[in-house]
Amino acid sequence: MTSVPLAAGRLRLEYDTGDLRNIRAGDLEIVRRIYVAFQDRNWTARPWQLEDESIEAGADSFRILLRARGTFDASAFTWTAEITGAADSAVRYAIEGSTTEPFLRNRLGLCVLHPMAGFAGRSCTIVTADGDVIESAFPDAISPHQPFLDVRAMEWPVGSDSRARLDFAGEVFETEDHRNWSDASYKTYCTPISLPFPVEVAPGDVIAQSVTLAVTGDLPDPEDRQASVTVTVEGAAAPLPRLGTQATDLPWGEAEMAAIAALGLDHLMATVDATAEDCGTRLAALAALAQRLDVRLRVRFAGGDADDYARIRDTVRDIAPLVDSWAVLHADEKVTSTSRLEEARDVLGDDLPWCGGTDLYFTELNRQPPEQAGLAWASFSINPQVHAADDRSVLQNAAAQEAIAADAPRVVGSARIAVGPVTLRPRFNPNATDPASDASNTELPASVDARQRTWFAAAWTLLSLRALTTPGTVDAVTYFEALGWRGLRERDTGCADPGAFGSRAGEEFPVYGVLRDLRGATALLPSRSDQPEVADAVVIEGVDDVLAFVVNMTSEARSVVLRGAVSATIGAAPQSVTLARLPRRSP
Repeated sequence: MTSVPLAAGRLRLEYDTGDLRNIRAGDLEIVRRIYVAFQDRNWTARPWQLEDESIEAGADSFRILLRARGTFDASAFTWTAEITGAADSAVRYAIEGSTTEPFLRNRLGLCVLHPMAGFAGRSCTIVTADGDVIESAFPDAISPHQPFLDVRAMEWPVGSDSRARLDFAGEVFETEDHRNWSDASYKTYCTPISLPFPVEVAPGDVIAQSVTLAVTGDLPDPEDRQASVTVTVEGAAAPLPRLGTQATDLPWGEAEMAAIAALGLDHLMATVDATAEDCGTRLAALAALAQRLDVRLRVRFAGGDADDYARIRDTVRDIAPLVDSWAVLHADEKVTSTSRLEEARDVLGDDLPWCGGTDLYFTELNRQPPEQAGLAWASFSINPQVHAADDRSVLQNAAAQEAIAADAPRVVGSARIAVGPVTLRPRFNPNATDPASDASNTELPASVDARQRTWFAAAWTLLSLRALTTPGTVDAVTYFEALGWRGLRERDTGCADPGAFGSRAGEEFPVYGVLRDLRGATALLPSRSDQPEVADAVVIEGVDDVLAFVVNMTSEARSVVLRGAVSATIGAAPQSVTLARLPRRSP
């Protein structure tokens, strides 16, 4: 992560590759990010190519000029920006762009992210395009739909003695609760989702927009960041959820089975095509694998009707003692319908632990809560890259999973909550209107992230686990796949594309090491870093000692001080996960 520190009067912020980030007064974050987005006809966010960039930065002001070009469908689109910060604590981001060839867009223009922390429930005044003034508030519970519509300006208190105001020009803006997709923010964006899409951008069209931030009142003094990072550890331990992984394609080799068995996981999640002739055979093979790994199964049926279920009924009853949950998923349903679930229950047995929910995100569950009668489980998936893929955003957004965990019982009632699959990249694009054109942004498949085999995946998993370990909420979490380039360990047969991914046959990824270290652990000690974008620590009560996983997100070595229920000073290498084993706490 590289950034340029800037000042605008008493505001402090950072510029990073076309984005403004972390605009703050003292230690109060006012705006998380201002950036330009292009989402194509499939809602896939496409990157920009910066062609020119100049930065003039003074002690209390700055001016940045940019020129950028689109990629993929928008490769003929270019835009320029002037980004300024003034001594009166005003910041402005203005863009103008056009294209030489027509292309389709679902979204094109400026976006503003408001931080999650400290904004939930905060009062806010909205000014509409017609000049109406509406008193409102940022949602506390995760809002299933847009809380603010038709936004021309918005204003909110900063601390006790000042106010911030955003003015938008060039488009109609609205706000969505980004926490639905596990982003640690609210997002104000254009164009309104209620308008038809995709829209053609044609030669001669001019995209001209601006966002202006003004902060007035008695602002706190700019803060001085400390060289060391302090993490405060609480003493009240929270039970860890049951941890598992997804089954990778059969068959598995002996070494592969031994490696996954060594993790001591709780469960193996398996998705099977109920319409396939060999569905019963596959279920039996998965049950045999689960026994070899000494784990439970969590079965998800993809598709199927009463005839399909009747064909596998005997196998289902045979393996039922090994299975913790049975889910029914259909591609034409975002959330399992009562009728589809009842069809499976009628044939396979009402006594099985049935799971309702979605193969998509918390968003869908929040918008369409499942019928709770008779449900043992409710489930949804998580990945941190629905909207952003850069290191900083992905690590930053792990915190949103705490808000999701806390809110999920409101949505699913008494059903136990299972989160998964949890993956680093989206497994598929549920919103693609033209899947054939939905190419990956990288040389790897869109579902594969090169960071899977690095410290990064291990760090994000630890931050995710801490966020999801909220007492009385999440009971089970399924991370990644067991094997392969979306998994914990490479297959013994090697990587599908070693040139692009770089793994060795049988390679254990850092996230595998984290789960191995967690074997037998049952509780987490809540912790908070005073510089969470610099370094953090996830503290676990292990079998014989306390495990302090220190995450250093920067390119410099860091010293992290643990205080509170655990006291220690731990050095961490640049961009790393460091495990320190500490004496077990006294009862």
